[in-house]
Amino acid sequence: MTNANAQKRYLIAAALFAGAAAICAQVPWQLDPTFRTQINTENVNSLALLPNGQILISGRINYTNSPLDDNWSTMRLNADGSRDDSFPPWPLSAGGGGKIVPWNDKFYIRSVSMVRALNNGLRDAQFTMANDQFFDVLQLEDFFVYPDGSLVIVGGFDLHYPDHDGVYNMVWVTNTGAIDLSRPPRKGNGDVTMIQPQTDGKFILSGGITYWEGEPTGNTFRVDADGTLDPTFQAAITWGLVLSATVLDDGRILASGLFKTEFSSPDSLHFVRLMPNGSLDPTFNNDMEVVQPPWGPPLWPNMPISWGQFTFVRHKRLPDGRIVLFGQYQTIDGHLKRGLGLLDEDGYWLEDPFGSAGCGEYAYSGGTGAIDFIYNNVVGLLEAPDGYIFIWGAYKGYDDGTTNDPTQAFVSRLYGLNVGVREHEQLRMRVYPNPASATTTMELEQVPHGAVVLLRDALGREVLRQRVSDHYTTLQLQTLADGIYSMQLVVGDTLMANPKIVVQH
Repeated sequence: MTNANAQKRYLIAAALFAGAAAICAQVPWQLDPTFRTQINTENVNSLALLPNGQILISGRINYTNSPLDDNWSTMRLNADGSRDDSFPPWPLSAGGGGKIVPWNDKFYIRSVSMVRALNNGLRDAQFTMANDQFFDVLQLEDFFVYPDGSLVIVGGFDLHYPDHDGVYNMVWVTNTGAIDLSRPPRKGNGDVTMIQPQTDGKFILSGGITYWEGEPTGNTFRVDADGTLDPTFQAAITWGLVLSATVLDDGRILASGLFKTEFSSPDSLHFVRLMPNGSLDPTFNNDMEVVQPPWGPPLWPNMPISWGQFTFVRHKRLPDGRIVLFGQYQTIDGHLKRGLGLLDEDGYWLEDPFGSAGCGEYAYSGGTGAIDFIYNNVVGLLEAPDGYIFIWGAYKGYDDGTTNDPTQAFVSRLYGLNVGVREHEQLRMRVYPNPASATTTMELEQVPHGAVVLLRDALGREVLRQRVSDHYTTLQLQTLADGIYSMQLVVGDTLMANPKIVVQH
């Protein structure tokens, strides 16, 4: 079978699966059984949606039973989660494996160094990160992408320029990969592991730092747009690491990870809300208890925090203000959650749709036969433009409280808040032909007043908008690229239907 024919068959199958899901009302957050990967080991660290409906993943990915062989850093999946055999996977030596951030129609990917991919997941030769006698990456931890494609990277970097010689922690890079010394690099006395932008151009940083540019600071601190320390921010969490942060519209900051107010404190914190000046917000559930029962002995004698609490978490704030807390844990404030839990906007546990469901355990062995670690870890969550929710990490098996699917592994797709809305059943919508080439027709038994039909590509970009005034609405598709599109029927601010259509010229 040719690659073109294989691509066409996968697009058609994906549309049929998506169409079936759209016709029947689904329960938000439940597992989509039409999506499944065949990954066997070891982890997926990041995920991005491609314009044609496929999925780009990065991590340490292996489809075999040998964890020491055939490991890939970057892989392309079909829309149903199956491996795209036409895609040449990136070996670990080629870069990739870490965080993916879209930029225009390309993707930046963190690895030992920075790399950039095209919109089909292949390597972009127009970007090459500097690596010479003047610049060496010791440890690249995180990055931020500016609108023009330039970057600021954090970690540890060895510079040997006339005015900048030594190890730095914050360096600016052009959109071709050159080091931008027009913005002086910045440094502390340790490593920076996270960077989160604010809307005013400042950044929240976190890492093993106690001094920044010669000034004392805690492990989590804020810098101005040029990287200089912002003395107006004094984070109450002085020890530990923030893995994810969200800056709210009012300047408060959600921070998740593992940290303390003081190193000597017996209490570890996992999720807090900080005031704009860095103090703890007393209206938030800052003292929530997140526990992962140990599978082995403590990491060191007399560990200063409970071994059962020694776990890192991350979060994702939803548009309605609720918060999903995910990571390697079993309970939140005593409630069995197994890696996924829903909180209200103030951090309190909700009677959420996950119930006691969540991810199954994955016993990793580095090839010796002995278990090196037991994972049940969700590290990322993405709300797709079509309403689905993707989760990924290191786990095998997923139980949504209704469906227990032991074959789910490393990436799963859940029904989102706007998937399978009930109004769709009442509308009795039909779309034909599908797949389509030149035109497609949307047929409605009842025509809602003021309805508009939108087409969005896999990245959520609106590519077509048309008023609906009749039972039959014909859409012109000649100028659209091949791929899977969401056909959204909207009345005011309400999404009435969201079927999929494949454009195949």
